[in-house]
Amino acid sequence: MLVKLNKIRLSSIRGIAIITAFFLSIGITATSTHAHTPHDMILAFAASPNYATDKTMFMANIGAYTGWRYDEILRSTDGGLTWRDIPNGMDHPYELSVLRVSPKFSTDQTVFAGFQGRAGVYRSTNSGDSWEPYNTGLAASNLIVRKMEVAESSTGYVLFFADASGALFRRSSTNANWVQVLDKTNKVSVIAISPNYATDRTLLIASSTGSLRKSTNGGTDWINLGTPTGTVIHDMAIAPGGAEIFLATPNFGIFYSNNGGSSFINKGTNLPDEAINNIAVSPNYAIDRTVFCTSLTQSVFKSTDKGNNWTLFNSGAKVTKQTPLLNEMTDLQISRTYASDKTIFLPVFDGLFISRNGGTTWLQRQTRMGLLTGLALSTNFNSNQDMIATTYVGRGIAISTNSGTTWSTSGWPNPTGRKMNFFDSQVVRNPNGSQTVISATSGGIGNSIDFGENWVVNHVPRFVAIDPDPVTFTVLAASPNFVNDKEIYLGTRFHGVIQTKDAGKTLRLQHGVPLTHPITSVVVSPNYANDRTAFAASRAGQVWRTQDGGDTFLRVGASSIVSIGWAGQRYTWVAVSPRFATDNLVIVGTNNGIYRSTNRGNTWTKETHASVGANAVIQQVEFSPNFGTTDRNIYVNVRGKGLFRANLNGAGAVTASQNITLSLLENENIQFTEFQISPTYAVDSTIAGATRKNIYKSTNGGLTWTVAGFPDN
Repeated sequence: MLVKLNKIRLSSIRGIAIITAFFLSIGITATSTHAHTPHDMILAFAASPNYATDKTMFMANIGAYTGWRYDEILRSTDGGLTWRDIPNGMDHPYELSVLRVSPKFSTDQTVFAGFQGRAGVYRSTNSGDSWEPYNTGLAASNLIVRKMEVAESSTGYVLFFADASGALFRRSSTNANWVQVLDKTNKVSVIAISPNYATDRTLLIASSTGSLRKSTNGGTDWINLGTPTGTVIHDMAIAPGGAEIFLATPNFGIFYSNNGGSSFINKGTNLPDEAINNIAVSPNYAIDRTVFCTSLTQSVFKSTDKGNNWTLFNSGAKVTKQTPLLNEMTDLQISRTYASDKTIFLPVFDGLFISRNGGTTWLQRQTRMGLLTGLALSTNFNSNQDMIATTYVGRGIAISTNSGTTWSTSGWPNPTGRKMNFFDSQVVRNPNGSQTVISATSGGIGNSIDFGENWVVNHVPRFVAIDPDPVTFTVLAASPNFVNDKEIYLGTRFHGVIQTKDAGKTLRLQHGVPLTHPITSVVVSPNYANDRTAFAASRAGQVWRTQDGGDTFLRVGASSIVSIGWAGQRYTWVAVSPRFATDNLVIVGTNNGIYRSTNRGNTWTKETHASVGANAVIQQVEFSPNFGTTDRNIYVNVRGKGLFRANLNGAGAVTASQNITLSLLENENIQFTEFQISPTYAVDSTIAGATRKNIYKSTNGGLTWTVAGFPDN
């Protein structure tokens, strides 16, 4: 399945302006090719300088929900065979732009992350086990990281970054604050640091117009080298020794200097007639004279004679046409231990490709197969222990009848045996005590009365007048009276909200809900048969309500529910009280804390409690099944901080909270992508949480947790 991203997205490497159209083809002239499924969509990458021995890499990519939740940082310690999410402390909503590892990683375990939104730089000093902001000395206007590089110093590291305006900042391992080196008039867009920085203190910067400058004292003074290429510069590399410099350009191939930048000549025999967007020099260059580069549509080219002649070695990476062309081949890197391990890394939009023999052959590392995207528990969980999990490029729907210990594939029709993509399921308790499971994929909407063993599936047509691609469902919510009314509200990626009143036989688009951003949450009133109320929320931070069974949707909270960042970052969640018929209570989780309404969404009040209020990035909110009877609890999943149980007073305000997954987060770096509370919680005290690949479960209300199982095994 080709993945189309949210149309509001920044360039992860090159500082491209906000995209104003869906990520479709942008005039690629190369032969159209289909990339592998699924796309790994790598936004940033960094390898340990000791990769030959520790096999450690860090990667930032689109979240487990493929574009409508938050970016993730992953770590591999086995050369990319397995990857683990490392979310502890990543408590902001912004998209990643760059990752870098300290040159002294073996001793200081330091990793840096830069962000496209106003999160600035985060740092980890324990190999990503926990993160903290690293922004002391920066103004709010400086917190968008366009480019970042790290150098080795005699005492540790020196970090340089360019902000969105083009100002350049520096901070060393011994500094308490960031220092501005150049102001925004310099328009810094590319940074290159000498491999010998600890002794020569040399770095280069290129402006957005291709003006080149060099410093030999760590950025205190600068030598103007003019505009040697006559155009912009996509990438730069300084060879060991400092005298030789390579520049990658959009029009004229590669420029080369052997005198520290005093003069340049054009090189590029055997390179294609298109932009060169990455260039990297072997750390063993003094001996092997080896340089690598990529072009807009081809990778990887290798030269063993200082860039005079080039040979193309096919990496296997494809142009996906799902992102701007300059983003396809993003950040070519060479292992610092290349002399011994001959390893090259090519993180691209199509995935991570690695060569272990100097570029001759390549292998691809998968990071997104079998991701858990949804979780649902039986309405009779205390007696039957049934669970359903949905997966992305995996089993599709997996079923467990023993509380998650073992899993089997559901009976959803799959005649070709392909891996399937599902993103949500719901279990509805019927009036007679039986239950119906509802789920959907891009090809169909289905329901099952035997907990997924057999399905009635209705085909989903394309709505080509809106979008030529198949409908991709993100979330769904069925009527509590589904057995009689057959109503389902389905959120989509690019088709807004779709409603069916006959279990999927016919569909209608909901007028009023915009189509420009993925729907991140839908919820139906527990009193739907009488009040005809449902809510939907989008990644634009908007909340919409119907009170006439879907005939019309109107936006609520437009002036009072305030999210932060640009529209594509505003992931939003809606939860409705189980006693909505009498308490009229609605909770909305945003990237700016919680908002509540006690009048069905007419007016809203911002929650101020420190744990889930201001500055909390909310990923999910659920009411206790016993809310209003034996407790007044809600459960709130806060990005980078854990799952909180919060108590509400009669007005819906939080009076106290407890982080019930703090031990998981701090000891195992576990943050749930989704959690569910047992419908029979009053009896079994069970909460289940999904991570990237497995299920955690607590049977004592969150006091302790154990691994329940792996749905896609």
